[in-house]
Amino acid sequence: MSSVPSYVLSGEHDPRQWSKWRRWAIAFVIWHSIAPVDLAVTFYSGIQQQIQDDFHTTESIVTLGVGLYNFGATFGPLIASPLSEIYGRRPVYVTSMVGFTILSLCTALSPSVFILLGCRTLGGLIGSGVFSLYGGSLSDMFNPLERAPLVALFTIMLQGAPTFGPVPASLLGAFVPWRWLMGFITVWAALLAGLLVLLPETEPSAIQKKLAKQHGMPVIPTRGSSKDMSNMWREALFTPITMLLQEPIVSWTTLYHAFVYGLLFLLLEAYPHVFAALYGMSRQETGLVFLAPWIGNLLGVLFYFVSLKPHLRARRNQIFCESSGKRQISPEERLPGVVIGSLFTPIGMLWFALTARPDIPRLVPILSGIPVGIGMTLMQLSLLNYYIDLYPTRSASVVAANCAVRNLTATVFPSVAVPLYRALGIRGASLALACVSCIGFPMALILLAHGKRLRVQSRWAVQDAVGVPGPVAPLLGQYVVQGYGGTVTSSRTS
Repeated sequence: MSSVPSYVLSGEHDPRQWSKWRRWAIAFVIWHSIAPVDLAVTFYSGIQQQIQDDFHTTESIVTLGVGLYNFGATFGPLIASPLSEIYGRRPVYVTSMVGFTILSLCTALSPSVFILLGCRTLGGLIGSGVFSLYGGSLSDMFNPLERAPLVALFTIMLQGAPTFGPVPASLLGAFVPWRWLMGFITVWAALLAGLLVLLPETEPSAIQKKLAKQHGMPVIPTRGSSKDMSNMWREALFTPITMLLQEPIVSWTTLYHAFVYGLLFLLLEAYPHVFAALYGMSRQETGLVFLAPWIGNLLGVLFYFVSLKPHLRARRNQIFCESSGKRQISPEERLPGVVIGSLFTPIGMLWFALTARPDIPRLVPILSGIPVGIGMTLMQLSLLNYYIDLYPTRSASVVAANCAVRNLTATVFPSVAVPLYRALGIRGASLALACVSCIGFPMALILLAHGKRLRVQSRWAVQDAVGVPGPVAPLLGQYVVQGYGGTVTSSRTS
């Protein structure tokens, strides 16, 4: 069992005191529930030609299916995350997956391309809630030292599923109708919805409310007794936006992470253009090119644990937190992965810029996707661990803000990919992307050197400096009672 209790619940009601196999089983179901939602965004790309031929429409209209899915996913986490902090994780997980299942079925049965695009948009909106909820669920059940391997597994899924998506779709799309392939996504999501119904609640305040109701006791308010439900809703829904605008750490890292994440979707449309022009490859053949960044995703996780050794470094650099009387991990211990990841991405894009030529075998530019995939994975793995440790009482809201900006970028990038490469040429466009990718390196060094000072100025970030004046508020004007992650149980002082 976890060695760090939550200080909110006791005994068998505390998710951190559940047996290890039970907590890992719950995490596995949540991890698996990300797969169909995340895979569907780029799985569509592999069957895009079929859809275009079936509806007799243009490539530009069919391409909107990727961008609109990401557009819907921009807002899903912003809504789902605060809802999970009011009503609990389980009902939001179940609602999200059931809604995604229904809309996936509607997509497979769409009679026109415009209905298909509408279903894709709503599917991204409703299904994407799981992208921000998992951080809160992991914080509910695991302490920071236990979380590292789990966050790595979730990163493999979050980054690997959309990267790998075009590969099976391209292989199967040659002989399986696209409606049957979308039907497979529907059946997969329906099975997971059934499993999510069986999961227990892990959010502490939701468990408290349930226990109080069962025993006929008054429910202790978790966000201040003077607030009515409408104010609570307004406060919770605007928390991700508030933190994005008022926390420089969140703003800087999110904008760069969004660019790196958006590169995947830019390349989703750029690769067919480039490899068709240079080597005469079809769109289905270019889907196999994404095996390279997917391999990079796996190597990024391996590199993180073998070279960076986050577990050993974290144990050596635990700091004493006076407020809880427990040892805590300094959030800055997560940043070396951000520094290294910000180097791999521009290296990969520079490699692609210099080798994407007809006189060079196509395998050489294809392999440039490996360092790009490593950089993407190191960035996401290290940064999300950093967020969860840095904002323990609002991790779900911070991840939601990050996810929203990333998906907004992924909405725009597929549409600008081909015009960008036509305007600047293959080398010029790739060099421009490599140069922008370099911005992350100095930003990561600044955070590594001055992260503790920035935390002292934050109203939300966890503090490790003894004697830091003033409370650290998880939400506007609130005082922290427990600070282990995911959700706060607090009371307002008068």
